[in-house]
Amino acid sequence: MTSSAGDTFVRIDRAGERAAELAPALTAIYSEVYAEPPYLWGEEHTSMFVRWFAGQRVAPGFDLVVARADDEIVGFAFGVTLRPDTPWWSTVTTPVDAELVTETPGRTFALVELLVLHPWRRRGVGQRLHDQLLEGRSEQRATLTVLPEAEPAQRAYRAWGWRLVAQKTNPLPGAPTFDVMIKPLSPRGSQGPRPA
Repeated sequence: MTSSAGDTFVRIDRAGERAAELAPALTAIYSEVYAEPPYLWGEEHTSMFVRWFAGQRVAPGFDLVVARADDEIVGFAFGVTLRPDTPWWSTVTTPVDAELVTETPGRTFALVELLVLHPWRRRGVGQRLHDQLLEGRSEQRATLTVLPEAEPAQRAYRAWGWRLVAQKTNPLPGAPTFDVMIKPLSPRGSQGPRPA
């Protein structure tokens, strides 16, 4: 991997107050990345991110990893543990087995965002964020959503062991359809992956 001597990673475990301090920088990255194709999302999506992140950063199982080059944040990844009453699966548009979408306490970690600024892509930063975020999680599996048209992200997630299990929409008018992916995790203390 190509990286500069200034690359560092800071892990923030379930630290809502520190995540709040970082929110403006994370919002700026969110806005910049999602203004690019295939997303072309504007201020409305950025405003939703600000509102949702305020709740997500205090949710059970919240975890955040940021990538820094020198003193600047160049990427981040975060997620939360899904609750049994999560709406995550409520907008699935493809037929799925009920067992797949039934949540039990601590079963699934949702990787909510993994974003890297353009100059830092194809340098292994995204994979390092991904791996550090999922390392040592106690859940059996992880899930995420990704646009079918987001080909670089699709390729990366497949290479990192994710598999497509369904499609869903977000609960917003005119929202696009997303692919839903699952990845088995190796919980703390286990010697290998547990089945999804």
